[in-house]
Amino acid sequence: MYRIIAIFFFLIILLCSCDVSQISDPEFETLKEEIDYLVEPQVQVGIIVGIIDSENNEMILSYGTKALGTKEKPDENTVFDIGSMTKTFTAILLADTYLQGYYTDDTVSHYLPDGVILPTYNGTEITFGDLATHSSGLPRTPHADGQTYPVPDGFDPLNPYWVYTAEDVYDYLTNYCVLEFEPGTYWNYSNTGFGLLGHIVGLVDGTSYETVLTRDIFNELEMNRSSLFLTAEQLTNYSSGYNSELENVPYFIAKDIFQGTGFIKSCLSDLFIYLKANMGQYPTQLDAAINLTHQPILHQGSMGEQALAWFIKNLDDEQEVIYTGGDTIGHSSYMGFNNVTQTGVIILSNCAMHGLQLTLGEQLMQAIIKY
Repeated sequence: MYRIIAIFFFLIILLCSCDVSQISDPEFETLKEEIDYLVEPQVQVGIIVGIIDSENNEMILSYGTKALGTKEKPDENTVFDIGSMTKTFTAILLADTYLQGYYTDDTVSHYLPDGVILPTYNGTEITFGDLATHSSGLPRTPHADGQTYPVPDGFDPLNPYWVYTAEDVYDYLTNYCVLEFEPGTYWNYSNTGFGLLGHIVGLVDGTSYETVLTRDIFNELEMNRSSLFLTAEQLTNYSSGYNSELENVPYFIAKDIFQGTGFIKSCLSDLFIYLKANMGQYPTQLDAAINLTHQPILHQGSMGEQALAWFIKNLDDEQEVIYTGGDTIGHSSYMGFNNVTQTGVIILSNCAMHGLQLTLGEQLMQAIIKY
């Protein structure tokens, strides 16, 4: 007995003394094998992955299910909340309306209704560039920690944006909001800022954010299965969302004032079109606006360079990955692409990954170029 115990401890010591530098990643014969290896440990409910490889082939890989307790796998038409990936759509709309001459200057307050006073910091006013790069100083949300704004009646932490009307946010901006820093001098993620940005896109068009988004992006790119609110058709193939405790949670909805920050519902087939448009593979009248949103504006740090809503990760070989991601309470998303290699990745999950999809997306982008 003692001999067996001694051998056991000897083996433990031997394993612990091994040089970990000699442990290498598994070798894979195909790209699919490596993707499976990377994705499968992350599956809590369901994940669908879309790939554009270096030979311009599309690959779709589905894992898990559309809902717990079922066997139906997500497919290319299964609908997910894409969360803050929505912000890239809003940035394209801003760039497009700017290029069309909708704005005489870039001061945000000039485009708000009379009586709405946007806060300043030491006299510095917020610009559209500040809103689109999270450098406005506006707090993340009106209900963020430290805010004194009395949230509207009916506030629901599981669907926190639906209760806000434009008048609520106007009141918050005019009477309660204090900027966290001087606009343009620092970076701090702000859903308030992007919600306001999308709202103004609708105001200058004389319609609404939903109208401009549908007309100028969804219709232009023929993204026929994308919307801000679930349609009857979408509900037939919707992926139920789950939080990190695997509790089923409602899908995100918002009134006009916050729609531009994170409320698009879409599917892999539509997002392939959007990815290709951003990679220059799907010519459209939005090309100039799309290219404008990819230009780096400020250095964010761990996320890389901040462009208009998009982030840019600089690679060692002077190439770059342009990417975005999103999280709601029950869904997560990622999109990234390399314009030099013309490769791209889409990840959609119906369980909140809280940023892990960004790491997974980066791993998949690195994997693609090996094959």
